[in-house]
Amino acid sequence: MAPLYVPCGPCDASAPLHSGADVDYPESPPYGGDHDLAWADCTGTIYPEPIRSEKAVHSLEHGAVWVTYAPDLGAQDIEVLEALVAGVDHTMLSPYEDLDAAVSVQSWGRQLKVDFADDPRLEAFVRIYRLNPETTPEIGATCSSPEFAASPRGPGS
Repeated sequence: MAPLYVPCGPCDASAPLHSGADVDYPESPPYGGDHDLAWADCTGTIYPEPIRSEKAVHSLEHGAVWVTYAPDLGAQDIEVLEALVAGVDHTMLSPYEDLDAAVSVQSWGRQLKVDFADDPRLEAFVRIYRLNPETTPEIGATCSSPEFAASPRGPGS
């Protein structure tokens, strides 16, 4: 069986910089490193459009898990992912352009890519890494960002 995650190799998850600048991440989707000053709402939030990676990475620093999927994923598969995230604090779901797998799930310094939305490793990843005190730099930090949830910024904005 494949490992549960790929550890953060090229990213520098040890000393992140908070800034408003765009970041050229070495991995896609990113799962650590420099990020925006503010975070994306991750209170079980389901985004119908791609969100700004720099904000999502800041949410990961707070202990969130970011579930991303290829924009051409079928509606039934998206519903499976929505059920994994909806109402679960410190999680969020969004499509991700040019994703090289059907689904990718990220926490701080960890990533798993799978070909099917019902892969049981997705649920295990969320259970293990959401608010994990051993891998979360800012454990206990809020995931609430009502302003972002009301008007999310997409990539490049």
